[in-house]
This record gives sequence, structure tokens and C-alpha cells, in this order.
Amino acid sequence: MMKRVITSVLFILLIGNLSGQDKRAELGVAAIGLVVSDIESSENFYTQIIGMSPAGAFSLDEEWSKEAGAAGNKPFSVKMFKIKEGASATILKLAYFDKIAPRPPQTGIDVNAGVNYLTFHLSLDDFKSTVDRIKKANIDILGWVKRETYQLLFIKDPDGVFVELVAPPEN
Repeated sequence: MMKRVITSVLFILLIGNLSGQDKRAELGVAAIGLVVSDIESSENFYTQIIGMSPAGAFSLDEEWSKEAGAAGNKPFSVKMFKIKEGASATILKLAYFDKIAPRPPQTGIDVNAGVNYLTFHLSLDDFKSTVDRIKKANIDILGWVKRETYQLLFIKDPDGVFVELVAPPEN
């Protein structure tokens, strides 16, 4: 049942144009929602490690939750972040509740169906800075692929969601 609730919340947050969010100039994915177990750790990870910027916040009460049918009538809050500016920039919504069960440990993106990883495209300079922050924070680099036309690495966020960082190759 908890998986259905979390999946429903992710879906609503993904397609919703909620509470003061900017109108999008282009069609596409407006936002991706992740339910997090510790908002402070997740906010720190996505801002201080990945380099995202705050893009607003809002809270939803029991009545809204009941109407939406997505969160077991529980109130919750959302903090929003983006990695670049622009009307069509995808927003990452971190939703958090007073109490939520932690995500089961995930050994790979092949273990469970659903949202198991996020991909961020970075410039080479931003990628290098991000890798420096990852190393200083002692975050495990799970894999690093270097090819002629790109490079990417995988790490995990505080809830165990895989994060893929993609950039141009080193020169």
C-alpha cells in the first residue's frame, strides 16, 4: 500500500502545476517529484553537492491531500529546485512528510520498477566542480564511464536514489 501511495504522490507531483509554480513556456516534463525521508539531508545533497538552486516551496493540508487522493489524506510540504534557469527548466520537487518509511536499500537501478535514478546533464566545468564536491563529501562514486563523446558517473542521494551525472569528455 505504501508503494502505491508514494507512486501516486510522485505522479501527482510530476504532472501537477501546483501552488504558485511558474507557468511553463514549453510543453514537456515540468517537474519530477521525489518523496524524501530527511528534507535537510536531501536539500543539502541537491544544492551543495549537485549544485541545484532553490526554486520555491509550498505546503499542502489534509483537505488538499484528500481531494488529490495521493497521500493518504496526510499533509505534506514540498521544496523545489532547478539546475538551470529558464521557463522550461525541469523542477525537482522534494516532498516530505512528518513520518515516512525509508526507501528499501537498492543495489542497482534494475531492482525495482519505478523511478530509480535521475540524470543531470552538466557542462564540463560544472561536472568537475561537482566531482570535487562529491569527493570532499566522501560520497561513493559507484561507477564512472568515460567515452569519446561523453562521460558519466553514478552516485546515490541520501535516500538511495541513483543520480547520474553526464558531461562532455575531458579534452
